[in-house]
Amino acid sequence: MSDEFDGELDAALAAQLERAAGTPPYDEVDWDALARRIHAAALGRRVAAARQRWWDHAARWTRAAIPLAAAAAIAAIALIALDRSATEATEPAGTLIEAVTGAASEQDVAVSMAGQPTTASFAAEVLAQ
Repeated sequence: MSDEFDGELDAALAAQLERAAGTPPYDEVDWDALARRIHAAALGRRVAAARQRWWDHAARWTRAAIPLAAAAAIAAIALIALDRSATEATEPAGTLIEAVTGAASEQDVAVSMAGQPTTASFAAEVLAQ
């Protein structure tokens, strides 16, 4: 038995198909209209696929993207608020520009550049002198 169809049905199979479905109405079918409908349907799908723009694809993601963007914005605002409250809690140290212009003391500038002195660093400085 081969997988190729040679154009002829087995007689027993043809008889069973005719008994189950009846004789096909070959003469009553408008073959030209059927061909036009098939062609129009196939062409319509191809044209619809060609007309699809990038924003059509992006629009399908809006249902998931909008809540994710809102959650990211809320998280960003919370992190900025936490960062601002943490920096406001500590005294701002002077910068080199403030020292040059006289807006900050030399000690503020030294602390901003080297960090807050500790007991160990103070003891090491005293012993070094």
